[in-house]
Amino acid sequence: MQMLFGLAMLLGIGPALILMYLVVRNYTYPRVEQPFFSDPSFFGLFMVGLVVGSVLFFAMSLLKLADNLVYMVLFALVEMMAILLVMNLKRFRGKSDSVFYGYGLGLGISSGLSTGFCFTMTSVIETIDASIITLFVISISFSLIFGACATNVGEGIARNVPFQYLLQGAIPMIIFNMLLTVVLNAGEIGGEIMYYLCQVLMVVLSAYYFYVNMYKKLPAVVRDVLKMEGVKR
Repeated sequence: MQMLFGLAMLLGIGPALILMYLVVRNYTYPRVEQPFFSDPSFFGLFMVGLVVGSVLFFAMSLLKLADNLVYMVLFALVEMMAILLVMNLKRFRGKSDSVFYGYGLGLGISSGLSTGFCFTMTSVIETIDASIITLFVISISFSLIFGACATNVGEGIARNVPFQYLLQGAIPMIIFNMLLTVVLNAGEIGGEIMYYLCQVLMVVLSAYYFYVNMYKKLPAVVRDVLKMEGVKR
């Protein structure tokens, strides 16, 4: 049991930590003399996200939401609202570092959710086969999509227009949850072909949205919010 939980933690949190390093290293010490955010606050929100993600996973499992496509679409909205509720504190509003804190929160939530999924699935895996690949796909895709969508919310908080950016992030999250539902119910929805096709689409969707948000848009977003604050960097 301890070995399974350790494997689930590795699969669940590992991709999020790698993505964290790849993105935030360009905005904090030693890459820049004046970091764009507080490291303790960033990791604090990551830990909050772990708790939120775990609660969301237990709610999903308890209510068996993953068995129903409509429920999973609605659950995507719940996930986005959970991000907004945490980020919509007065201390984050109108602040440029909220963009990064949204990213940290999203990675934490993805870690909590994917660890739960990985632990549940590894407990019933008897041999290392295609199921392990599915675990990697779920974990990596969760980290990519939640990191990107939570950054959307963080940008909305920073710009003081949270609901506009909440909707922007909710659209890919809804599509992602629909694909996830097919993967988790492959025997009942679409069969083996849809099972593998939806895994590919999960990775493509989440990777593309992550790339656009975190590499194409983020530098301009940070400059815009700093300008809005009247800060020159």
